[in-house]
Amino acid sequence: MERVRDRASSAGMFVLAALCLAPNGVWSFNLYAEHPTVYRGPDGSYFGYSVDFYQASTDRNTVSVLVGAPRANTSQPGIVEAGAVYYCPWPGLPESCRQIPFDNSNNRMIKVNGTREPLEFKSHQWFGASVRTHKGNVVACAPLYRWRTVKRDGEKDPVGTCYVAVQNFSAYAEYSPCRTSDPDPEGQGFCQAGFSVDFTKDGRLVVGGPGSFYWQGQVMTAGVAEILNGYSLKAVLRRVAGEKQTVMAEDTNDDSYLGYSVAVGEFTGDSAQGEQRPCVCLTRAAAAWWEVSARSRAGPGSHLDVKYGVQRDSDS
Repeated sequence: MERVRDRASSAGMFVLAALCLAPNGVWSFNLYAEHPTVYRGPDGSYFGYSVDFYQASTDRNTVSVLVGAPRANTSQPGIVEAGAVYYCPWPGLPESCRQIPFDNSNNRMIKVNGTREPLEFKSHQWFGASVRTHKGNVVACAPLYRWRTVKRDGEKDPVGTCYVAVQNFSAYAEYSPCRTSDPDPEGQGFCQAGFSVDFTKDGRLVVGGPGSFYWQGQVMTAGVAEILNGYSLKAVLRRVAGEKQTVMAEDTNDDSYLGYSVAVGEFTGDSAQGEQRPCVCLTRAAAAWWEVSARSRAGPGSHLDVKYGVQRDSDS
């Protein structure tokens, strides 16, 4: 029997009550607790929603802080609260942060029956909800970015999108792995790519999209060099060379939110091999963790293997 699901509001996944907790607890620490550096952003912008340290590839002695503000306004014409990422020198003054120009453009347009209509919808896209750095490369994402789909009667599927910056913010490129010809909740239409993001040790991008396939969730990986190679704003439906994605599983995995959070590290105890794997956390109570292997399935293809361990609550 075919699955039938209501189109729940994708913004509901931003409820922070659903957390992925490590079994050994969480450790934290303060930097310069007695004399902290305090940064300020625009009121109501959610400045500080995401943060990471940034070290320019040309100056290894200087460290800065990148701060996401997913409800900030930008200079993009006609766009409301697109979200932004701020570059903050460290140490610095409270008002020393500046917006990084990942994207200065308006919505791309498409002609439908002789009428120009938006191809995408950047207002309220929550750009800056996630930000990560790696050796001078930066990725920042807008998980609530929407586009009209390839349907004749356009919709507004929240597929999510990310932007990468390289060479000390001298070059930018968009990466939207779920903006495909597979729309709607049963496909990648509610993917929210960039809800979580990280880099592997060798700089490969790992992107979580917890809304794909009736909220089973999905993880995608791609190389930064491949994302930039041949990038064009005109290439709306673009498959990056060497990209890998997890695929739809059985119906019993619906509402698992695979990709709600991702982290990359050595988890197997075989660090001598120098191999790192993404660790993906789900929010469904029945699951504790999933491990996504960077190896392709046997034979030609571009899928990711998924190995998972399940820890059920005593009363579930």
